Amino acid sequence: MRALFAKGAAASCLLRFLDVRTKIVVIAATAVATLAASGLAAQLVLFAATLVYALFLKRAKLLAVLYALMAAMMAIAAVCAWGLQTWLPQMGELNIHALVIPFLRGLSMMNAVIVLAMTTRVEDLLSTLERMRLPFCIFLPTAVMLRFVPTFANDIKQVWETLRIKGWPLGPAMFTRHPILSARLILAPILFRALKSSETLGVAAELKGMGSRERTVLVDAKTMTSLDARVYSVLLLTLVFVAAAEVLLADLWMPTGSQLMP
Repeated sequence: MRALFAKGAAASCLLRFLDVRTKIVVIAATAVATLAASGLAAQLVLFAATLVYALFLKRAKLLAVLYALMAAMMAIAAVCAWGLQTWLPQMGELNIHALVIPFLRGLSMMNAVIVLAMTTRVEDLLSTLERMRLPFCIFLPTAVMLRFVPTFANDIKQVWETLRIKGWPLGPAMFTRHPILSARLILAPILFRALKSSETLGVAAELKGMGSRERTVLVDAKTMTSLDARVYSVLLLTLVFVAAAEVLLADLWMPTGSQLMP
């Protein structure tokens, strides 16, 4: 498998040549910045920088689908918050600021993670994690989780195609009219395939020497290039702008009324 997900980035994408350590540092820095920044201006600066970073994948359709899903989640959250405010007025007044900040954090992290997922082979990622001398209790769950994600996605696709071949009219109409039947047809096969895939991945990890003192496959250390240096420079500059926006524009678009939670 070329990347964590099937198609990966475009062939002309420069991010494919980034070192895996650089991508991990970008994700870690984004996570710290999203948690440290509480102002809307700082979050917008970080989101804009990560969006440009993700656009270099040249996978506009994929990003559009992901953003549509995040928009749907935000709409559901807004409806739920409105319902809580209606039934429990003592929780405070609903405002846009309290809803936008969490989703901007999620979007920034999604932009950073999708680059790693679309441009990195599983073998390269695991080798990098091993070279970083991470504890086994961190390395093993991370390796299994990352390798299970594309396998599980492929299992869902095979179950869906099998049901379509057998003549089941899967779609919004069937899900609305027969929700229990649809859940039984989809969830049960996916559950059994997930159990089988997890067992197969466990056996494969043991055969490759994961968990032993010495790897059965030699790990080749890779050196960073000038592209990595430029990414680090842009990352540092972005963090400076985020910090400046957090300090200088902390009160920008800050609601004057009470927030969602006291």
